[in-house]
Amino acid sequence: MHAVLLYGSEGAGKETLAMALAQAWLCTSPTEAGACGACASCEAFLRDRSADLLKVVPRGPSEWIRQEAITPTRGDSEEELIPLTEFFRTPPLRSANKVALILRADRLYPSASNAFLKTLEEPHPYGKIVMTTAEIGLVLPTIVSRCVAVACELPLAHELRALQQDASADMLSLAEGAPGRLAHVLNHGEVYGRISEFARRLVSAPPMQALALSEEFRAICDGLQDALGCNARAANVEGLRALGSALSDLTDREDWLRLLAEAHRRILGNGNDGAVLDAMFAGMLTVASNVASPSRR
Repeated sequence: MHAVLLYGSEGAGKETLAMALAQAWLCTSPTEAGACGACASCEAFLRDRSADLLKVVPRGPSEWIRQEAITPTRGDSEEELIPLTEFFRTPPLRSANKVALILRADRLYPSASNAFLKTLEEPHPYGKIVMTTAEIGLVLPTIVSRCVAVACELPLAHELRALQQDASADMLSLAEGAPGRLAHVLNHGEVYGRISEFARRLVSAPPMQALALSEEFRAICDGLQDALGCNARAANVEGLRALGSALSDLTDREDWLRLLAEAHRRILGNGNDGAVLDAMFAGMLTVASNVASPSRR
């Protein structure tokens, strides 16, 4: 087994498991329980200083894993990256194996996916690969077929509550049933609390408030940007996700959720944040008003 793909909902523990597997593969004295935690390789791993571990993550405003992260290209890169193929050219320095950790494998750009296939098809004897994704359907099927795919399941609702008994109903709603997601929401409780409160007011807001609510939501997303240390687009995408989770517990309006999903897609696709959000809130409140006061014939 040289490649493992861990898939499941965000917050299901994929990255935690991926790191544990990577450490076990690097460890020079592994046990049945995993890495020993005491060898030189484990010590370097725990200090995040392992020369035999390569982390490949989405980069840039569009959050893609591009070809230069997999194999050298002629184009100039904005960042100094060690391509995966170059990383595997030499044997490990102090570990049992070399390990590449690819987070969010669904963000592999098509050219990167194609370049990555050769490494999967012709693995080095000392090369190990562990990948994670919350969207296995977006991973190239030829990549999935060359890995051991392992599902990471979410806990049941009562199990999740047992993990965080002090969490409010609002926070549990935003967690989407995932322990990792719940921990993230609780760590940034103030700004996510503002999203929950905003969602409650949105349900009964009149159409004339659409633009004001759009402006307020953008301000909340600015707070998310500061709290999470991400760019504006990522903050707006995360804000829309959290708003959708909150609204799903407050209303059964499928048309609202469709508008949210479309706004989410457009912002991910480099749409103008302000224009997209203005249109979304106007559409949501206009639809709600039409349903509440149907025209008479």
